[in-house]
Amino acid sequence: MRGYFLISISLSHLYLFPNGLDWWSARGELYITAAEGFFFISGIVLGIVRGAKLIHRPLPDVVKLLLKRGLQLYLTSIILVVTFTLIGWWFFMDNPGLKYGIISPTTGFLDMLWQTITLRYFYGWTDYLRLYAIFLFVAPLAMWLLRKGWWYIVMALSVGVWLLFPNDPSIPDTAQELFQPLSWQLIFFIGMTIGFYWKDIFARWQRLAPRVKKIIKMSVISLALATLLINVYLVFGKNIVDAQTAVYLNDIRYGLYINFFDKEQLPIARLLMFGLWFLASFFIIRRFELLIVKKIGWLLLPFGINSLYVYTVHAFLIFFIHLWVKPGNILFNFIVTVIIIALIWLAVRYKFLMKIIPR
Repeated sequence: MRGYFLISISLSHLYLFPNGLDWWSARGELYITAAEGFFFISGIVLGIVRGAKLIHRPLPDVVKLLLKRGLQLYLTSIILVVTFTLIGWWFFMDNPGLKYGIISPTTGFLDMLWQTITLRYFYGWTDYLRLYAIFLFVAPLAMWLLRKGWWYIVMALSVGVWLLFPNDPSIPDTAQELFQPLSWQLIFFIGMTIGFYWKDIFARWQRLAPRVKKIIKMSVISLALATLLINVYLVFGKNIVDAQTAVYLNDIRYGLYINFFDKEQLPIARLLMFGLWFLASFFIIRRFELLIVKKIGWLLLPFGINSLYVYTVHAFLIFFIHLWVKPGNILFNFIVTVIIIALIWLAVRYKFLMKIIPR
């Protein structure tokens, strides 16, 4: 699943559509994106490998691992932001393909560096690294509480922080992104708590009667499919209806997004629909896991296992491809897209700079 999400993120950031692979990520234009899934799974994995599996290790050992990883990602984030900014300043300020959001060159290097270090400025295609680093710095407290069995305190604190996000639609997106750690931590720490209790949750699920499990699965998948189709129609239906209806659909889509599905704020509606879609995806992938691994495991598994490495490599490729390539017809877009995904896969396969770039 994490491999699938990373390819979805890459396709959405590349944004060469139509390319025949539009269905993979729905162009990243739905109310739920692959980014939520990536953070949720990252939290689950952390809860398993640094929580449940190390439960008998002294807490200071676990804290050291968490802080070391957090520092690694924080420094990586700073280096990437500074690198992309300097490349933009020095060579591509007049290039229309330069990624939006770059700070003005008149700001000065030291000021830009200070804003980057203090996480008030982020730029490039790896801006979510800063979120992951922040969450890892807070993770030791959550891990201590989970070891005490106080998962409800972890959830209460996480929900409390989530509620601190300013509920003001007039705040511009650039300003809202500064508050994003407040909202997105909820997905991460819910995942971390689930990962910590993964065996217990799985055992309880197994104890349910087969008929009950079947009803739950079918209900979740059916509801997820229905909401997905509605979302797809609101986003892409404008291409198959008359002009007046297209305007009407666009107004509905935008109104729902602003009030219920804002990406930075993560309102309750977006959280609930993410949970529904994720659980449905999990049920489906578990059902066809052997077939999926057999057919495309060669692609999904390397991406999922080396997730942070893939995320970093994709950022460089996407940054430069936008400077030099513009969308074309479907065949051209398909070829370029496949080349980018192949280059990432080859980088993983041959461990290109893997000793430097975090995995």
